[in-house]
Amino acid sequence: MYSSYYTPKDAGRQSTVLTDHEALRRDENTHKKLQSDETKLRPIDLETIMSSKAAVKYWYLHRPKTMEYVHKNATKIQSVGRAFAVRQLKKKYGMEYVVALAKADAQKKEAEKLAELSAEEREAAEAANLAYDARVQESRRLRMEQIERERLAEEELRQRLADEKRQRLVLEEERKRKESEEKAAAAALAAAALAAEEEARKKARAEEAARQAEIAKAQAEAAAIKKAEEEEAARLAAIKAAEEEAEAARLAAIQKAEEEEAARLAAIQKGEEEEAARMAAEMEALRIAEEKRRQKAEEKARQEREEAERAHAAAAAAARARVEAEQSEKYEQSLSKDVPVIVRKHGPGRVIAYNKEKETYTVKMEAAMGGLTIDVKSSDVNLDDDRILSPRTKVDTPFGAGEIVGLDPHVGCYAINTEINAPEGEQFLAFVQIGDVTVHVEEPEERAIVENASMPIPDEIGLVAARIVDSRVVNRTGKKFIQYKLEIRTNNYGTVYCWKRYSTFRSLCERLQKEAGYSRKEIPELPKRQITGNFSQHTIGERAEKLNVFLAAAVHAEHLQWGIRVDDQIAVYKRRVKRPASQQQQQTASRETKSRGFFSSRRR
Repeated sequence: MYSSYYTPKDAGRQSTVLTDHEALRRDENTHKKLQSDETKLRPIDLETIMSSKAAVKYWYLHRPKTMEYVHKNATKIQSVGRAFAVRQLKKKYGMEYVVALAKADAQKKEAEKLAELSAEEREAAEAANLAYDARVQESRRLRMEQIERERLAEEELRQRLADEKRQRLVLEEERKRKESEEKAAAAALAAAALAAEEEARKKARAEEAARQAEIAKAQAEAAAIKKAEEEEAARLAAIKAAEEEAEAARLAAIQKAEEEEAARLAAIQKGEEEEAARMAAEMEALRIAEEKRRQKAEEKARQEREEAERAHAAAAAAARARVEAEQSEKYEQSLSKDVPVIVRKHGPGRVIAYNKEKETYTVKMEAAMGGLTIDVKSSDVNLDDDRILSPRTKVDTPFGAGEIVGLDPHVGCYAINTEINAPEGEQFLAFVQIGDVTVHVEEPEERAIVENASMPIPDEIGLVAARIVDSRVVNRTGKKFIQYKLEIRTNNYGTVYCWKRYSTFRSLCERLQKEAGYSRKEIPELPKRQITGNFSQHTIGERAEKLNVFLAAAVHAEHLQWGIRVDDQIAVYKRRVKRPASQQQQQTASRETKSRGFFSSRRR
């Protein structure tokens, strides 16, 4: 900062710098345009704050809330200010100067970092740097070799493409030459065909002229013949007309005589027809009366026959309905598939099917009885109560674990309570086929897998490394949860494996974070259990990754001491690593130096 009442020592010298009041008015106008809310800062605002002393003073005097916000966000202000300074240096001196400064700063920080380390750690860091440089050189060498191989491959590809192009050009020229030869041959053939066609047309025209001459000659001869025929036809027509007139007169006389005879015969026939009509009417009346009498007799007989048939059909239907009702009742009371039964004189078995018409069971006998499939009468089959699962028996189903409520042998289903620990009003019943129900077998929660079980168990087993290698979904006492397979490498007992629940690792994480103290951030935090989606593959895989990160940090944290029980006989321990007091003081001072804020100290 500088005084608001600063004046030059030499009163006669003119100052080229604007006065404080002018700077304040300028900055006030500038910042009124740039910012209207004092709780929100933009990068341009932060650069403006740090651009000049006048701006800094203005913000301290007229924007105290904003500067308080700036102090709270010191890291952000520091990064923005550093970026602004880098841009100014780049603008003034160039990029090479900035790069040189960055390299010098990096070397200085590396030297300070090495100075804080012990001799062993410094040697390890130098060895790591040398190894890193060697890896960089090796990667560069491999990259150059890869580039050379790619260049050679590209040259080979270009050469191959050029050869293929030359071959295509040669083939194209050969194809064009063949096409030209084929076109010339086709043209010669076409010319020969045209000459032959012209010769054929000339020959056809000569033949057509000869044929037309013959046709004209034949037409003249036909005309002469036709004229002679017409004259003969006229003479014959005159003769025929005279004959027809004489015949017509004779026929007219004959027709008149026939008409008179026909009139006489018609009168006689009319009398006969009237007599026949009277006789036919009388006969028809008699026939109709007889037909009506016969129809009445047939209708009566048909009605009697239909009544007898209806009575017989009703009796047969009643008998059939009675038999079907008895069969249906027996079928409803019959035992369903897979129901355990005892067959008289044969022994235990399970029902396969029931024949409704024959009223017989198809039963598959147990293996001890030969495993045969037999057909027996329903009266010889009885329920086997000893093989029916009793209520409250824990079972496994395709829908999870549950408890038996009862069995309906006529349906072939167990009623199963799938919510074992739920209140009585909230329980959910599921009906599951007998073949889908198996007795639940409890799995031991803790079970160790040792690579060399013949090794003697030491007094204390030391932990070297631990990681998650597998996971599974477990149903136990009606509850469903995830177990993770933990691989533990020890220093004196080889490698052991065990299954642990996620809650076990959560409890260990919370205890280690409490014991870590100021180093709590070195222990990664494990996420809590979700409400939904805990059994998805994505969630299980993500938790396994976070568990591996947590286990690696917990194993390498030298100030922590903890252990884990593998089974009833094996437990693995991770002991605290103690360091000399001088080294601990150096680490404490280093952490205090790194934790200082942006405004905690300034260069003099």
